[in-house]
Amino acid sequence: NIDSNPFKGMDPVFLTISRLRRQKLDESIAVSTDLLSRNAFDQQVWWVKCRALTNKNWIDDAEMEEEGLAEVLMDDNATSSLPRPGTSLNRPQTNANGPSPAVRPMSNSGRPMSGFARP
Repeated sequence: NIDSNPFKGMDPVFLTISRLRRQKLDESIAVSTDLLSRNAFDQQVWWVKCRALTNKNWIDDAEMEEEGLAEVLMDDNATSSLPRPGTSLNRPQTNANGPSPAVRPMSNSGRPMSGFARP
């Protein structure tokens, strides 16, 4: 009831916003409900009441995301500690004993051999 307002002369809309900011949500909802019973078209009071109801029923889902043992063990996106076969950079080269592919055989004149016979 706004008539029992201890702050005589204070705007009731400001009072409900002040109570919302101070997290006195039940008092803010009560004042907003009383104001809306007098004027149901006051959009700022509707906003304050909706905001107070939302804050009152807020569920902090940050703590709900804790992973259980099953999620940790069965995680499909986990990085494997062993590389996939054939993809490791530490694997031996297939042609480790032969000449490097970067070194091409040279002819007597110093030109690289192309593999084609010249006419």
